[in-house]
Amino acid sequence: MSEITDTVAEVAASQVPIVGAATDVGRLRTANEDGYLALEPVYVVVDGMGGHTSGRLAARTALERISALAGAIISDAAQVIEAIEAAGEDVDALPSTGSHRPGATVAGVALLHPDGIPAWLVFNLGDARVYLLRDGELHQVTTDHSKVQELIESGELSRAEAREDFRKNIVTRALGGGLSGPFTPSARLLPATGGERFLVCSDGLSDELDDDELGLILGAGLTPQRTAEALVAAALENGGHDNATALVIDLVERPSLVGVVTAPEPDEDFGAERAGGGALDASG
Repeated sequence: MSEITDTVAEVAASQVPIVGAATDVGRLRTANEDGYLALEPVYVVVDGMGGHTSGRLAARTALERISALAGAIISDAAQVIEAIEAAGEDVDALPSTGSHRPGATVAGVALLHPDGIPAWLVFNLGDARVYLLRDGELHQVTTDHSKVQELIESGELSRAEAREDFRKNIVTRALGGGLSGPFTPSARLLPATGGERFLVCSDGLSDELDDDELGLILGAGLTPQRTAEALVAAALENGGHDNATALVIDLVERPSLVGVVTAPEPDEDFGAERAGGGALDASG
């Protein structure tokens, strides 16, 4: 490697991800159809669709497939994309338990090591989102696969109008849900430089909090766990119309925080796994 590449690799190797997680059923729903995976090097939120039973089953099914990546050293984005596609096939194969097919949206980040140099793979399918806070600036780094996003891009709706539009929950791509495959997520690579903070969330959180509110809480200097809890609490205060889930991931200096990861207790109906510093929660 060149001298510059050697330096980047040395800096990246001194960093470790630390994650906080929170999820809540919300004020109007009777069941939590969200779920999350927070097991290094993969951090994923899924949002089940298709009714209480179908949505919860779809979320758990997707997470079980994606959890095969936990603890792995991932060198190629294709490994993550193939796992998401396989999760879509698993969900698509589930039987219907009502008038709607089981389905789920998904978003997340994975810490990859292409050529030995860490990088973040950001991915989504549906309207679950990933945000990045870097140098005090908040960026939405995923684009929704939804009807209102298409209307925004065509100029028929402003972003403010889209937040209140009656079609905002119509997704155009998802895992299963009666939508045709292949279930390939949108994905992009970002450098893992250290100091960045990611938020992975379900639409039940992003629908309740605008960018200013998200940026304020993410930039308040709280730990990832306290930040995730504060985001979900704020979503509830703003109405809590849907299940709300937040994962907050920091890339920090290894010596002071290595191995320190907190996550809430999982839904006892589904159990949990802890390995490599993290949690699997299939509340949905």
